[in-house]
Amino acid sequence: MNKHRLEQAADWLDQEQELNEQQQSEFKQWLAVPENASAYQKMKGVMASDELTQALNHSAEQTVVNIKRPLKVTSYLALAASVTCLGVLVYFMTSMQPEQLRDVPVAATSNVYQLELESPLAQRSSKVLIDGTQLHLNANSAVQIQQNSAQRHVKLTSGQVYFDVAKDATRPFVIDVGQAKVTVLGTAFDIDYTTSHTTIRVYEGHVKVQAGQSIELTAGQSLAISGDKLQIDEDAHLGMLPSWRSGWLEADDLPLAQVVEKLQRYLPKPVALSSSELAAIPIVGRFSLDDPQQALALLASAHQLRLLDESNQFVLQR
Repeated sequence: MNKHRLEQAADWLDQEQELNEQQQSEFKQWLAVPENASAYQKMKGVMASDELTQALNHSAEQTVVNIKRPLKVTSYLALAASVTCLGVLVYFMTSMQPEQLRDVPVAATSNVYQLELESPLAQRSSKVLIDGTQLHLNANSAVQIQQNSAQRHVKLTSGQVYFDVAKDATRPFVIDVGQAKVTVLGTAFDIDYTTSHTTIRVYEGHVKVQAGQSIELTAGQSLAISGDKLQIDEDAHLGMLPSWRSGWLEADDLPLAQVVEKLQRYLPKPVALSSSELAAIPIVGRFSLDDPQQALALLASAHQLRLLDESNQFVLQR
């Protein structure tokens, strides 16, 4: 049984009663994969076993012994629930005898798993792939996916995607985006692809980027690609997740043209800038993606610009 799949199952079980509407939709998609459903049912069943109770008690005792300074009771309980319990669950499951656990192969050598995903304008979406990898697509984004027993390949054709890649040392996960190629084994990262630039942000693990030269990024770092120019940010001040995942666009000295490109994924018609001078205006702020027209109006007001709502486009001008 794939350890990463079991970890996902344990995580879903842990938060199942507290899921919001979006998370419930993601959980249903994850559960629709037969291998995931199998892992979930096995994990759910084993949680009630006497053997697991004994293992958890033993692990809790070891945790108390290994802690070098006192913990509050609430801190200990949180530690036991979120770390020890998950670790013991996964260890317990993966250490069972082979005849007790059987996983369904992803695909035969000759079979290929293919999928095209598109998120519509103004709507974010999520998908769990057959290998357990989770893809979260920003609005107006598209990917092409191909997997077999030897490789996992994705082409990001437009937009922005957050990847939470299932670990598989035998099958690297490769993403083609513009002129760049991103290779990982198992990690979490975000790729933002527009006509003018590509930005890669790493939230967990590390990735290898081939874009004229080979670059390795680790958690907390980002890479901006514009034409043949590469810019690495060693300390990108990333949060737990990209702000767009929770419906916000955060700009920190981002050129107006790039902010408009990001808002464009949520707007019903294109935005035109009346001059190249406007495109370079640095923008700082936090704007709601769930009300993009209001965000556009706030941008205009904050920088003394006029916002024209024409029949076929919005126009920003002095």
